[in-house]
Amino acid sequence: VSMLATQAFYALGVLRSKEDQDKEIQPDWPMAKYNIDMLSVIQKKCQGNLTDEEEKMLTNTLDQLRMTFVTMAKK
Repeated sequence: VSMLATQAFYALGVLRSKEDQDKEIQPDWPMAKYNIDMLSVIQKKCQGNLTDEEEKMLTNTLDQLRMTFVTMAKK
């Protein structure tokens, strides 16, 4: 989950490498969407098989990614 979330945040430009810190970077929308969709698939496939803590972490991560995606897409 954390790997896919990190990749999605990186694709959106929220996370950057030191070299890209001061550069204007356009989000990679297809890559961000792909990683968010993969997390959604994991959530659906694991439904009922996660601990409360795992489910909460996955749900919160997806909510945060989706809101970031929508907010950035409106700019």
